[in-house]
Amino acid sequence: MSAALEDRARFGQDDCATVVLASFACRSCLTAPDLVTLTGTPGERMATSECPACGALNRVRMSDTQAFKLWTLQRGNTFVHFAPQYW
Repeated sequence: MSAALEDRARFGQDDCATVVLASFACRSCLTAPDLVTLTGTPGERMATSECPACGALNRVRMSDTQAFKLWTLQRGNTFVHFAPQYW
């Protein structure tokens, strides 16, 4: 299965790590990603991850504030890669 799913992040700057990371769980099987890649220009951030269990591609659009929250978050086992040319 290699479905591509797109969503908008629904967490705020005061939300805990669990709520933030839930935005990146696979929409098909709810597995947490191993890697989240954040790209885009200011005002148009896009986080992309691939489900390690079923292979679904998950894309989450977010604001700059949400991207900063993700950057400052203690992420546990999920690695977040930021595209440096846009920061």
